[in-house]
Amino acid sequence: MGSFTYQTIVIVLIGAAVFVLGTSNMRGHFRMKRPGVVFKGKVLSAKLVERRDQEDRLVQHYYDLLVQCHSQGKTFNHKMKSTREYEKGDEICLMNNAGQIVPVNNKAISLGIAFLIALAGMLLAVFPVVYQNVGEKEGSLVLTALLVLAGCITLLSYRKERGRKLTEIKGKIVDVLYYRTGDNKKLSKPVESYYPLIQCTLDGKEKVFLSSYNSSRPNVYKKGAELQLFYDDETGSIVEKRTSPILLVVGAGLWCLALIGLISSLM
Repeated sequence: MGSFTYQTIVIVLIGAAVFVLGTSNMRGHFRMKRPGVVFKGKVLSAKLVERRDQEDRLVQHYYDLLVQCHSQGKTFNHKMKSTREYEKGDEICLMNNAGQIVPVNNKAISLGIAFLIALAGMLLAVFPVVYQNVGEKEGSLVLTALLVLAGCITLLSYRKERGRKLTEIKGKIVDVLYYRTGDNKKLSKPVESYYPLIQCTLDGKEKVFLSSYNSSRPNVYKKGAELQLFYDDETGSIVEKRTSPILLVVGAGLWCLALIGLISSLM
């Protein structure tokens, strides 16, 4: 048996992590299909909680919601926090995540893509072992298969996101939330992040939500700046950024590399 170098161990661990990511998403997909996991709720009350620091920076912005939930023939009230604005009477899609009720995450990976990610993790984990202990040709074939899978994952992800029926809407930055973790110390500094607070119009009503994106630089997001957003009518979610066509180029590039690797292995 060949010796296991530090690089080999790192690659195997990364492959194991990718495998766990894929299998976790597969379990999540099946969990969503179970009765009672996903259910509807109706907002009974919503209260804005907002706080500013001594420098008048927005440091806290969320909504305290009281939601009437309907699940498996039962009706009950539940309190929760949301970074998206809701009004009394609004309907919200919820899920039971390990005993905690949270809004449904519409960014979930499909079952097929999750399976390919798990398979890619397996190949990545065995690649250095095969390369060192079986042969360079066999290792190259494993790497080729890995590149093919990576290209498939990239292209399928692009197709899935582009397949969503989105309506273009306008948004505007109304404030910027300042978030800080850690303190000033001799060997470390606090991590600072800035999240834009965005206002948009849905069904004739103005709604405010905290962006999922942030920057470590304070001047990236400016109040009053207009943004292009998208609304998914099927899921009721707001999409801040569409998938870039660059993914097509990346996927095609990975397949080209796989083809070159396959030709080299067979020569």
